[in-house]
Amino acid sequence: MTSEEWHDILTLLTMVIMVDRRVYKEEVDTFVKTVKQLNDSISPETFMTEGMAFDWFKSNRERVKNLLVGKDVDRNIKTAITRTKNIPGKALIIKAMGSIAQADSDFHKSEHTVIRRAAYGWGVPYS
Repeated sequence: MTSEEWHDILTLLTMVIMVDRRVYKEEVDTFVKTVKQLNDSISPETFMTEGMAFDWFKSNRERVKNLLVGKDVDRNIKTAITRTKNIPGKALIIKAMGSIAQADSDFHKSEHTVIRRAAYGWGVPYS
């Protein structure tokens, strides 16, 4: 998997954290752990540590936050989903998105919407 594909996956996972306009430690911790698990499952040839995942989050959170404000939010979410349409492990990514969304014990409607849209856009079952 290319670094651009990983960038797109991490952007989508970060959208789940940021879309409800609240960032909790539990969500970020789960992001870091699930990114490492995804890496091991769908792209073991790519070197990724939990520290690297956390650094990526810190470096990109403002960029992703900006994608989720204003009139282009729906288009930006759709673009993130479309850019990841041909990657392997989509069902695992949906599961990771759900884990991140539920990490703070508040599965916000906006988080559910992003996950549902990704599942639908990729043709992956999700309930």
